[in-house]
Amino acid sequence: MRITEAFREFGAHLAHPAWEVSAVSDQPRQVVVSLWSHAFNEDMTKYESGTAQWRGGKSVLYRHLRLAMEEGLPIRVVVATAEDATQVYEGNASRTENDFEPNFSLVGWVVRLEENELEIAFERTGQAPLSRYAKTGAKYWHLAEAVEALPSPTTTAHIKAWLAQHYPGDSRADIAENLAHLTVNDINRRHYDRSRKSWRTDSGHPRDRLFRRGKNKATTYEPFRAATHGHWDLRPGVDGKWEAYQLPTSELALAEAQAQEEAFEHLPPVSSDHDARVWTLTAIAQRQGQGAFRAQILDAYGSRCAITGCTAVAVLEAAHIVPYRGEHTHRIDNGILLRSDIHTLFDLGLLWICEQLRIAISDVLRGTEYEALEGKTLRLPSKKEQHPNPAHLAAQAQLAKDKQR
Repeated sequence: MRITEAFREFGAHLAHPAWEVSAVSDQPRQVVVSLWSHAFNEDMTKYESGTAQWRGGKSVLYRHLRLAMEEGLPIRVVVATAEDATQVYEGNASRTENDFEPNFSLVGWVVRLEENELEIAFERTGQAPLSRYAKTGAKYWHLAEAVEALPSPTTTAHIKAWLAQHYPGDSRADIAENLAHLTVNDINRRHYDRSRKSWRTDSGHPRDRLFRRGKNKATTYEPFRAATHGHWDLRPGVDGKWEAYQLPTSELALAEAQAQEEAFEHLPPVSSDHDARVWTLTAIAQRQGQGAFRAQILDAYGSRCAITGCTAVAVLEAAHIVPYRGEHTHRIDNGILLRSDIHTLFDLGLLWICEQLRIAISDVLRGTEYEALEGKTLRLPSKKEQHPNPAHLAAQAQLAKDKQR
């Protein structure tokens, strides 16, 4: 994006775009500045730069920053990215290709303003102008659609071109923020989804969609595939800085990733509504369990979910503790009657049963309705020989715990 277009996104006008890098907008009144991406710290909470080598625009910038200090005006940012940052350091920014993008989330204030040094602190408390929301609305799903459609890996420029063709009404000014929002290994995504408690990608979150490689101009994006990229998490390091790191690979996570890749590879042809219904009901029957085995488990547990107490038989499933490997695993002590959603969490290793027959949950379930299940005691069949095999429960619990690391 050109610098003038980026400033217009904030309602600001650059009188001399060839050399000016700051302006003041009136509605609302705020100072808009263009700052180099390479001079921000990693989480973009601080911008620090020497200005001795700046040619043109410095005096206007300093005047606008002093105005912000005197009137308490917020500082909004157009982030400039240089193809060759060395040229910028040497005072030759015009000799390299530069791109400009408004960052609507950042709001800053001057920390230090000296003759040849500048420091600005930022918080992510900003929003895009209301007029932009009225025109475009939330559109990060369009970016996911673009990356899925384009050959992998793809660049921001190709994504913009695809969006221009397929969604010409969308503004592409905040493409960097929307890409970060969906990218599993981008530490900045945490600023755009404040309600989210965990960033682990093995929790099945719908916005874990993209994977990023490279930095700055060399950045590329591709659809996130756990079988290829592994699972990721975001956490602060020992120095307090947030990091994206790959989770250790567990047996359960590998199986889950492979299953996700293969789930829809060999679907039968669906040429009618009847075929579609058969396919859907077949999947339900498979989850409920083989007929005789399910009947035995229903009888053993009194047609009541062993964890929730649910008595709606249509959603009760005969869950294997040790995965099904043939008729010899169709044993009552290798089964538990679970409500369908609890069965899914059990198989995903997000819920398990401890030695004391108490329910344990993964951290990703904290803050959800499932947190209330933690510490509850498993309901057991009245006949002791039908109780779950402790060795089987321990094996499943260990797999689940391995996945949490």
